[in-house]
Amino acid sequence: MTGPTGPRPLQVFTGLNAPDVKPVEWLVEKFLARGAGTLLFGQPGVSKTVHAAHLMACLIAGVPFAHLKTVRRGLRVLYLDFDGSWEWNRELFVAAFRGVGVEGIPESFIYYSPNTEECTRHGEEAGLQTLESLGPSLAATVKEMRVDVVVCDSLGQMMVGDTNSGQDVALALRLGLNPARKAGAAVLVIDHATKSAAGGFGVPTPMGSQQKRAWARVSVALERDENEDGLVTRWSVDKSNTAPFEPFLTRTTFTNDGEVLSTVELDFIGEAGPRVPPRERLDRGAEAQRDILDALQDGPLPRAKLGKGGTFDRALKSLEQTGHVVRLDRGLYALPDPESIAPPHQPLGSGGVVKVVAVVRGADGEELGAW
Repeated sequence: MTGPTGPRPLQVFTGLNAPDVKPVEWLVEKFLARGAGTLLFGQPGVSKTVHAAHLMACLIAGVPFAHLKTVRRGLRVLYLDFDGSWEWNRELFVAAFRGVGVEGIPESFIYYSPNTEECTRHGEEAGLQTLESLGPSLAATVKEMRVDVVVCDSLGQMMVGDTNSGQDVALALRLGLNPARKAGAAVLVIDHATKSAAGGFGVPTPMGSQQKRAWARVSVALERDENEDGLVTRWSVDKSNTAPFEPFLTRTTFTNDGEVLSTVELDFIGEAGPRVPPRERLDRGAEAQRDILDALQDGPLPRAKLGKGGTFDRALKSLEQTGHVVRLDRGLYALPDPESIAPPHQPLGSGGVVKVVAVVRGADGEELGAW
C-alpha cells in the first residue's frame, strides 16, 4: 500500500507495546484448535470420511473423542462435502450421531455440498465455486452461523489449481480456508496420503504438494493396522507446532438395520506404541511366504486357502514375481516344476545326489529361506 508520499510502513509493534497473547483454545486436545488448521490424511480404504463424521458427531454432542480431551459444550460444525453429496452421505451422518447417543440430525450440524441441489438452487454459480473463490462466503457463514469447526472433505476436489504445485496449493488454502480461520473457526482438512508407505514400510505423507503440511498447525496420519483382534486404525502425529499426542489405536464398528447403515461407533483400543520396524515387517512377510509354500506342497489351492490379510497378499505377489508360485486357471495357485526354479548344472560326481532347492528371496534380494 502507498500513502500520499510513498509506501506506508508495516503495522508493527515493539516489546514496549506488544499485545497479550491469548492461550490456544483446543477443541480437541493437541489435535484441533480454534483459529488453526489441522490436516487429517490417509490412504484409500482407511475410511477417512467415516472417522471425520464420528469426530464431528463427538464435537456437536459434546462427548470425548477417543481418549483425547474435548470441550464439554456442544459445538457448531460446518461440513463442506466436496467429495460426495447429501444423498450419498446422509445415512453415514445419521449413523455417526446415533453412535454418540444423538438421534437424527441436530441443528448445530451445518452442511454444504456443491453436488447437492439444495445448496445450489439459487444460481448455477453458487454450485460451481472453486475453493480459491470460496473464502469470503465461508468467512461470512462462520460469523453469521457462529461456526466453531469447518470440515473440508476433501481438499483436491474443489481446487482449480494443481494439487502438486506448491504455489497453487498455498494460494487455495490462503484464499479459500484461511478466512474461516480468521473468523474464529478451527479448520479440519481431509486429504489423501501417498501410497509409498503402504503395508507399514514407512511413514505416510500427504499426497501432492507439501504446502499442505506447512499450512497446518497439526498434521495427523490415519493408517490401517492389525492386532490380535483384527483390523484397527492407527492415529499418529505427522507434524505438530505443539506437544503432540502419542500414537493410538481405534476400532470402528458398523451396525446395519437390514441394508441400511444404522450406527457407527468408534472405540479407543489403547496406545499404539512405536511403529513396527521394517525388519519385523519383513520377518512377517517371510513367515507368510513359508506358510504359502508349505501349503502348496500337497497340490494347487485357491487364494482363500493360503492365508488371510494383506501380509499374505504381498507375500503371494512376491512369490509370483520371483517365479516360486504360479497362478493356474480357475484362480488356483501352485508350485512350478522344480527344474524351472533351480535346474542342476553341476555333475553328479561319485555317488552324489543333486537336490533341487527353491531359494526364496525378499524384495531387497536377501535370502528368506529354502525348500
